[in-house]
Amino acid sequence: MVDDDGDGSITRSELGVCLRAMQYSISNSEINDLMKKFDSDRTDRINFPQLLQIIAATDQPNLTKQTQTILSALKLFDTQNDETISENDFRFLMQQTGEQLSKDSVDDMITATDARTKNGRIQYRKLVSTLIHL
Repeated sequence: MVDDDGDGSITRSELGVCLRAMQYSISNSEINDLMKKFDSDRTDRINFPQLLQIIAATDQPNLTKQTQTILSALKLFDTQNDETISENDFRFLMQQTGEQLSKDSVDDMITATDARTKNGRIQYRKLVSTLIHL
């Protein structure tokens, strides 16, 4: 969503846009500090796994670290800004984070949490909340 050139990584500026879109209150100085800390290959770009590390390390009130990380990652795929994501985006995210889930496993996860909307999108807050409390 914020990877303007589509190369699989984001710049310092795009990182700021991304974090602010997820409702983080963060200064440019804090973004610079995050870049220094998490841009381990010193390319001035952040890839998706590095972005997940940043999200996990950046506090949001009233959420556990695990829940915060998951919701923040899913919010990146919320193109309609309605707390839903497409099933394809959910599958993509599972693959990017190392989870090689079959179509049946993803279907079972979505069905078990009753998170699919009538138009086939996934209510990610409901999905995460249900999975964490199982």
